[in-house]
Amino acid sequence: MSTLIVAFRAASLAFFAAPLLLRIIGRAPGARARARQSGAARVPVLANFAAFGLFFPALVLFCASPEGQAALILAASGCLLAMAGAAIIVRSRIELGSAWSFVPMTDKTAGLVVTGPYRLVRHPIYLGFLMLTAGEALAFASWPAALVLLGAIVPSFVWRARREDALLARTFGERYELYRQKTRMIIPHLL
Repeated sequence: MSTLIVAFRAASLAFFAAPLLLRIIGRAPGARARARQSGAARVPVLANFAAFGLFFPALVLFCASPEGQAALILAASGCLLAMAGAAIIVRSRIELGSAWSFVPMTDKTAGLVVTGPYRLVRHPIYLGFLMLTAGEALAFASWPAALVLLGAIVPSFVWRARREDALLARTFGERYELYRQKTRMIIPHLL
């Protein structure tokens, strides 16, 4: 049973690689040059990196024993949640196409994307990352990692989403404001 638990935990970590590979493979031409133009937009991104820098050590150092029925249920559930989060990230990233960038920026020629997962929330990639990290914390039964998720990762994504909302509102004006009124920021029907 412990081998299966370890396999679920490893799979939940592997799902974190899927969005990263998509970033490398799908890099938009000129993205690096555009990213240099927005220094202030990098601060929330750096906060995300710092939060994940706390999360992964907490995940690995404070994981529960891979023994017992409860550990198996948590590992399997966490793995499924992580997989769903990775799928949302990948689907959202594909929907954005050339409009995606690592550091928030807008381009009127790329347009405002309101299709696919963006019909439900304005920042589905962040929702996917929250599900992915929650799934990993669950799979490893790491309560310190769950605390880092709630105390650092969630606030850094909310901060980042608010910054992006302001940037999109300046770029797309009333069209974005109408979209903003119809959709939640990160979690459908809640946030």
